[in-house]
Amino acid sequence: MSSHSLILYECPETRSDRVKFLLEEIALPYEKKTLQLSKGEHKSGEYLAINPIGSVPFLIDKDAGISLSESGAICHYLAKNFKHNLYFPEDIKTLSHYDEMMFFATSTLDPICYQIFFHSKKYPPEKRVPAILELNIQRFDDCVQYLNKTLEKYAYALGNKLSAPDFIIAPTLLCIKEEVKKYPLIQKYIENILELPSMKKVRNQTKS
Repeated sequence: MSSHSLILYECPETRSDRVKFLLEEIALPYEKKTLQLSKGEHKSGEYLAINPIGSVPFLIDKDAGISLSESGAICHYLAKNFKHNLYFPEDIKTLSHYDEMMFFATSTLDPICYQIFFHSKKYPPEKRVPAILELNIQRFDDCVQYLNKTLEKYAYALGNKLSAPDFIIAPTLLCIKEEVKKYPLIQKYIENILELPSMKKVRNQTKS
């Protein structure tokens, strides 16, 4: 039996990677339980008993008696409740901007990037819809203009210190690398984050 308080149910190359990047960056020990989605392990009776949605990632904090789904909620929980050197706001004004960036990453940027990915690469050609692809490329440009307001001055999404939103934004952008190459500031942002030991470790684990 694991002595770790934190248990993460995950699957490589999914939104689980966001949580793993963050856990590694803030050096939190955790037990990793990998589910093979292709084999339907996330729909097993055993897993549905603890997570009725059957999604990954899913975090259990045994010490706190808390369980969480949704990668954004998990990253926010970790950043708020554990010691680390990442940026985390201390007043209502900066917290509001922090929350805005978290929700932008999960609610705006994420679906746009995945629509681009699906309709340019993931789906077979007969299921790709050019109009959906074009619309989301336009929307992605709006997202870039929003991010560039910060990246023109700072290294990361909320300034010169890493924060939890970076660990959501960067992995999301990685799924549309060809589109990202059109935007120098975003490309540089991604390159900087890919050099983090935490990112290298998780990405190497995924490849192995």
